[in-house]
Amino acid sequence: MTAKTIYTKLNRLRQQSRQTGQVKVPASALLLGAEAGIHLLLGAVLSGAVIFQDSAPFGLALVGAAGSGPRGGAALVGACFGSMTALDFSSGLRYSSAAILTFAIHFAFCEWRVLRRPWAMPLIAGALDAFTGFIVRSQTGWRTVDAICFVLEALLTVLAVWAFQGALSPAAGRTRDSAGPLHRLVGTTALLCACLAALEPLYLYKGISLGRAAAVMAVLTAAWQGGPAAGAVQGVVIGLSMDLAGQAAPMYAMACGLSGLAAGLRRGQGRLGAAVIYVLTNGAAVLWTWDLGLDLSILYEVFLAAIVFLIIPEQFARRLGMELSPAEAGTVDLRAQRLVQQKLEHTAKAFRSLYDSLRSVFQPPDNDNDVATVFDRAAGRQCRGCALRDRCWKSDYNTTFNALNDATPAMVERGRAEAGDFPRHFADRCIQFPGFVAAVNEELTALFYRRQYNARIRESRAAVCRQYAQLSDLLGEAAAELSRELTPDPASDRRLRRCLAESGLEVRAAACRDGRGLLRVEAEGPDCAALGRPGRLKELSAAVGVPLRVELEGKNTLSLLQQEPLMAVAGVAARKKTGETVSGDAGTYFKRHDGKLYLLLCDGMGSGPEANRESTLAVRLLEQLLQAGVDARRALTTLSSALALRGEETGGFTTVDLLQLDLFTGEGELYKLGAAPTYIKKGGSVQRLSGKSLPAGLAEGEQSALDQFSLRLAPGDCVLMVSDGVCSGLEDGWLKEKFSQFQGTSPKDLARELVTQDSGEATDDRTALVIRLDRRT
Repeated sequence: MTAKTIYTKLNRLRQQSRQTGQVKVPASALLLGAEAGIHLLLGAVLSGAVIFQDSAPFGLALVGAAGSGPRGGAALVGACFGSMTALDFSSGLRYSSAAILTFAIHFAFCEWRVLRRPWAMPLIAGALDAFTGFIVRSQTGWRTVDAICFVLEALLTVLAVWAFQGALSPAAGRTRDSAGPLHRLVGTTALLCACLAALEPLYLYKGISLGRAAAVMAVLTAAWQGGPAAGAVQGVVIGLSMDLAGQAAPMYAMACGLSGLAAGLRRGQGRLGAAVIYVLTNGAAVLWTWDLGLDLSILYEVFLAAIVFLIIPEQFARRLGMELSPAEAGTVDLRAQRLVQQKLEHTAKAFRSLYDSLRSVFQPPDNDNDVATVFDRAAGRQCRGCALRDRCWKSDYNTTFNALNDATPAMVERGRAEAGDFPRHFADRCIQFPGFVAAVNEELTALFYRRQYNARIRESRAAVCRQYAQLSDLLGEAAAELSRELTPDPASDRRLRRCLAESGLEVRAAACRDGRGLLRVEAEGPDCAALGRPGRLKELSAAVGVPLRVELEGKNTLSLLQQEPLMAVAGVAARKKTGETVSGDAGTYFKRHDGKLYLLLCDGMGSGPEANRESTLAVRLLEQLLQAGVDARRALTTLSSALALRGEETGGFTTVDLLQLDLFTGEGELYKLGAAPTYIKKGGSVQRLSGKSLPAGLAEGEQSALDQFSLRLAPGDCVLMVSDGVCSGLEDGWLKEKFSQFQGTSPKDLARELVTQDSGEATDDRTALVIRLDRRT
C-alpha cells in the first residue's frame, strides 16, 4: 500500500465523518491495524535483543522483512523506539539509521522487480548493517574479535531478514505458505529465539529469567507435540539463543537439547509424564556440568516452565508445539505409483502392438466366392464325360459364356437357378441340362455358405482386434491417471495439522489437490476410525474450508475427499408385462468416488426371463466398467462388442440409456443405444431427447452409432428415463404434461404414477427412473 493510497483513504474517512458524523471502518482495515500494532511491538522488543556483547541487529532485520507498507512503517517505528531506549545512544543511533535507510530504499523502489526477489532485502539490510557498523567501529579501533563479530553480525542480519520473511509471509500479503513449510518453520523458530533473547535480561525473581523460562516451555511443547527430533532440534537452537544473549558458553544448548530429546519420547501422551522427564533430564544435565559453572537458577526456571506447561489449555499447547514442529511427510508412496504406472504403460503398448500385428495379418480369406466359380464347378461335375464337352467349352465357348452370364442376375437375386433363367438355345443343346441346373444350385448354395462363413470370420477377427485395442486404451488411461500426481496444498495441509494437533488424535495426514483441483486428505494412524466419525469430520471440514466425506477406510488408514456441492434424489418404479414372471427391464443408479453420478436403464429384447437376462447382464457389465473408472463412451462400445459376440450364440440384444452427471459442476452427458426418449425438466419446460442408434449388440464397433447429448443441470432440475413400455405409441404428450407439472416433491411417487397410468393389462414391461438435483446443505 503506497502513501498516496493511505492519504486517499484518510481523506475519504474524514469526508464521511463530516457528512454522517460516523466513521465506518471495514474489517480489513481493523485487521491491518492489528497487524501493524503487532509489528510495532515486535520491532520494539527485538531491538533490545543483544548478542556478541553490543550487537542488536534483529530490529533492523524485522524492518527489512516487513515490507514498505503500514506493517513496515510500524516495524520501523518500533525498532527505532526500542533501539533508542534499550541500547546506548551510539548503538541506538546506528541501528535506527540503518532501519530508516532500509525502509526508505524499500519504500522508494518497491516497484522495481529486483526488490521483489526473496534475496534482495536480506542483502540490502545486511549491507546497511555492515555500513553503519563499519563507521561506528572505526571510531574505537579494530581488534580481531571486533572483526569477527562484525562479519558474524552482517551474516546474521542477512539470515534473520530471510527467516523473518518466512514467518511474516501471511501478514505481508502473500499466500500463507508461499515461503514453503521449511522456510516458515525456520522463520518462526528464528523469530521466537530473537524474542526470547530480548526477554532474557528480564528477571522475575533474583536469577530467574523470564526469557529462559519461556524458552524451556517452548522446547517442552515442541518435544511433546513433535517427538524426540523436534525436541532436540528446538532445544539446541533455542538454548543456543539463550547462550548468545547471556554471553556464555553453550551450556543451555546442551541442557535444553538433551532434555527436549528425552521429553520427546512422550510424544502425544500425557503432559505430566513429558514434564517430569524434562525436569529430571535437565537436573541430570546440571549435575553433569557442576564444575563448569552452569547457573543453578535454570532448575527453578525449568520447574516454573513445567508448571505453566501443565496448567495452560491443552489445545493451546498442541498448537504451539505444532508451530515449532516440522511437517511430517504424506502417506503417498510415489515410487510405487510410478512403478505401477510404468508397468501399465508397457502392458498397454504390448496390447497395442498385438492389435496392429493381428489387424495386418487378418486379411479377407482367399476363397473362391466369385459367382463364376459356381458354373466352373458345376461344369466340372456334369460336363467332364459329356460328348458335347469340346463343342460347348471350346468351339462355342463364347456362346456358352454369354448364356451363363444371361442366367446369372436372376439366379443370384432368387438364390437358386431355374431352367427358364438360361437361353432356349443353350437348354436345347445341353443333353444333361437338368443335372447341370441341379449342380449349379448346389454350388450356389455352397457359395452363399462360404460368403456367410467368411463374413462371420471377418467380424470375429475384427471384434478380437477391437477388444485388444480397447484393452490397450483402458490400460493407457489407467497409466495416465496414475501419472497425474497429486499436488500438495500447503495451506490446507497446515490447517489440517493444526486441527489434528488440537484434537489430540494420533493421526498423520497430508492434504493435496487432484487433477480437478479437488481436495484430498490421506491419513494413517491408530485413531483414523475416530477421525472418520461425523463430529470429527465436521470439525476437519471446517478447518480446511471445504466439506469432506469418507472415500475409503481401512485398518489404521483413511482417505477423505471433498464433498460434492450437489446431490440427487432418485425414485424408481417398474411394472412387468402382464403374464410374465419377471420384467425384461433393468436399471440402477450409483455415485462414483470422483463425484460423478450414473443413471442406467436397459431394456432387453422382448420380455420375460430371456429379456431380463440380457438387460441384467448389460447393467452389471456397465456398472463394473464405470465403477472401475472407464470412460462412459468406451464402456458402451466395449459392451456393444461383447454383446455382439455373445449374440452369435444367444441372439439377444438390449437398449441402453446412460446419464453421466458431475455433482461438482452440474455438467453431464446422456448416451443412448436404441433407447426410448429421455425428458429433461428445467423450471416449467420439458425437453425431449431421442436418438436414432441401434441397440447394443446390433451396432458392434460403431462408436459413431452412439447418440450423445451434452447437458448442464442446476438445482431443481429433473431428469426422467423410461423404457418403451411406458409410451408404447408415439404419443407422449400426456407424459410431458405430467412431468412439467411435477413439483419435485417425491420422484418415487412420480415414477410409480407413470408406470401405472392405466389400470388395464400391461402390454410391455414398464420402468421409470426420476431424479431431482438439489444443492447439498
